[in-house]
Amino acid sequence: MILLCLVSTFMFAVQEIETEPDRAWRTPSEISSQVTLLADSHEEVTTTTIGYSGDGVPIQCMQIAHEGDIPIDARSAILLVAGIDGDHLLGTEVAIDIVTSVLAMDTESSKPLLETHKLYVIPQVNPDAASFYFNPIQNAQRRNLTPSDNDHDGVKDEDGVEDLNGDGLITMMRVPDLEKATHLVDPDEPRLNITPKPLEGKVASFVLYSEGIDNDGDGDYNEDGLGGVDLNKNFMHGYQFHGDGAGHWQLSESESKALAEFVLSHQEIASIIVYGQHDTLSKPFAENGKDMAGAPKKLAEEDVELYKIISEKFVELTALKDVEQPNWDGSFVAWSYAQYGVPSFSTSLWSRPKVEDTKEVDKESKDSKEPSEDSTQNEELTPSGVGDISQETMDELFEAAVAAGYIDAGEAREEITPTLEETEMYCKMMGIEIKRVKNSKDKKNSTSEEAKWLEYSDDQREGTGFIEWKPFDHPQLGTVEIGGWVPYFKTLPPTDAIEAITEKQAKFVIDIASRLPKVRISAPIVKKLSNGLWEVKVAVINDGWFPTGTAMAKKNKRARPFVVRLDVPNESIVSGRKVNLIWALDGKGTRKWYKWILQGKPNEKIDLTLYSEKFGTKTITTTLVETKGDDA
Repeated sequence: MILLCLVSTFMFAVQEIETEPDRAWRTPSEISSQVTLLADSHEEVTTTTIGYSGDGVPIQCMQIAHEGDIPIDARSAILLVAGIDGDHLLGTEVAIDIVTSVLAMDTESSKPLLETHKLYVIPQVNPDAASFYFNPIQNAQRRNLTPSDNDHDGVKDEDGVEDLNGDGLITMMRVPDLEKATHLVDPDEPRLNITPKPLEGKVASFVLYSEGIDNDGDGDYNEDGLGGVDLNKNFMHGYQFHGDGAGHWQLSESESKALAEFVLSHQEIASIIVYGQHDTLSKPFAENGKDMAGAPKKLAEEDVELYKIISEKFVELTALKDVEQPNWDGSFVAWSYAQYGVPSFSTSLWSRPKVEDTKEVDKESKDSKEPSEDSTQNEELTPSGVGDISQETMDELFEAAVAAGYIDAGEAREEITPTLEETEMYCKMMGIEIKRVKNSKDKKNSTSEEAKWLEYSDDQREGTGFIEWKPFDHPQLGTVEIGGWVPYFKTLPPTDAIEAITEKQAKFVIDIASRLPKVRISAPIVKKLSNGLWEVKVAVINDGWFPTGTAMAKKNKRARPFVVRLDVPNESIVSGRKVNLIWALDGKGTRKWYKWILQGKPNEKIDLTLYSEKFGTKTITTTLVETKGDDA
């Protein structure tokens, strides 16, 4: 009764507290509306639909460019792609916000990107999977919704997950089963699970299943859920035939096929940046070996230094480093680099803050002598029996409730038994700092990645990333425990981090734009050899930082050549080729010289054309008059 009164009184009190609402993740329809709004309100933005998802949702692309000396259609471009992984809502948000960010910059800052080049942005390739975040019951969905027969029983999607305990989250079940057991409780941190090693003398005591029942009665649990195909396993480079989630064949999905077709039909794309699960930027790229077809999975040796320098610049601008690097087999970024043949990069945009970063924050807090929640973790505190909240916090909460007149001071404290979640809510409403009981041994031994995530959840996210294990009477398995990681917790940061991430990534995109190849043809050097005979020399120069093609593009014949053409009658050429191909040209002022000997009259005009499918066409006209040119 006392608890009921306390709850009702506190809930009434909280209505009077004005709070700043957190930014919310946007639904696919809201993302689509934002794309339309940007195009309607900015003449620099145009939109197209490049294809449709499996459920018929349009996949949109924005082109962003300022008018300038170079016609927009003749410029090379950067392509920014997000939302291939359905659970990576962060990438979609940042991709959309980058458009707003670069448009708001002064023209001098955005010139390398929007006036010299142009930007394509495809913010959400996999809208069907992204929509799952907004379902009443949350279960992280990375793959698209193409029905699949994961257990090969002839029926598709017949045994998915269920929210058995009604908390709105799909977590995990610890199922006591000595015959199938694979895990046991971590003795240092009971919330976590470990896999025993045979020589350690420890025996597994339970098996882990995702939350749900055995719908098809085959003895397996949730082995054939909704969908689907992992679009980042559905591209050609490193494609794993019969791989889990890879799809029946390469580009089998409408979403991946639409993306590949867009890229192949826009040969002006000179660099690609992907926001998603893969990382090629926070540290030197680590893939190695060859795929089943013999194609190399690693960077070409001549490209390693390029990626190293870009990685260093990325870390300098974003401070994001040492991110996990999942296997990139069949991913869009692997295909973009290895088969489309342009410098291609991928980043997850965010990762768990490192333990050393947290310690540095703690040190700064101590140095400034300002109390912080983290600084209270190391005090000697008394367990209360309510999660990891200390008895000292419970006492302070009781006294505050008495002082506010919510409860009578004479009532027994043990009669007030709020849950962990309720206690955290009451403390927040009353302005009481929560002091949590921490085991120093747990802190010392928190070396596993799971332990570090748990520590991050506890110390920096108020424990919101993990659901405590609680007994549940399963209709088929008897007594089990349900709990574990909250869906999306390890993928999505707090939304208040989006603005800072966007600001850093916008700087990186502009940096990449400033490094793109800038190829030009020099003013000719013309020398009269005799009456009617002339020598003409020109240099093709790359003033950009990037080479005109990656080393991998040259190896697999995907480099798009520059064509140097002398537009004169064939019979007037004494020596030299009328048409020349440049398959690759390094950057930073690298030049390649061409020389012709021609028959012609003084002051006769000749045209020299430098053509590139990716970087546009440039034509200069000169006359047969002696000149030293401007790049001799």
